[in-house]
Amino acid sequence: MKKIAGFFVAFYLGCLLIHAQNPIQTVNIESLKKIYTVDNDTTYIINFFATWCAPCIQEIPVLNTFYSKNNNTKNKLILVSLDKIAALKFLQKKVDKLNIKAPVFLLNANSDYAWLPQIDTRWQGSIPATMVINNKKNVKAFFETPLEEGQLEFYLSKLGL
Repeated sequence: MKKIAGFFVAFYLGCLLIHAQNPIQTVNIESLKKIYTVDNDTTYIINFFATWCAPCIQEIPVLNTFYSKNNNTKNKLILVSLDKIAALKFLQKKVDKLNIKAPVFLLNANSDYAWLPQIDTRWQGSIPATMVINNKKNVKAFFETPLEEGQLEFYLSKLGL
């Protein structure tokens, strides 16, 4: 009986460790901007998505592949959920189910979307949306379309990144 109890304790602690490795944090617009406005030669790929958005969920495998190939490069993928703050617990379960390893943040912003121009003045509010930014090279691009396999790499190449 002690072995079984020990197994369940170890299993539970292992699950906690897995969740602790990639916890979802909430950010406001200003906190989010501080992440990708650092003056360095890193290219930040910020993908805006929501769990209720079917095209967003369909592109997750593409983003997962990109992240696994570029995790140790100067290309940093960050996912930003536009789900409601109340969905944080659900969001973590969805991220785990989708096997997302890239950092995920939950945006705590006004639901009237008046903040969109602070991200990009061209953004009409469609998701998924992806912003590519490299501050040192003064490059910024914004795409309001689901990404297909190889498309992000193609865009980065065309942008000289």
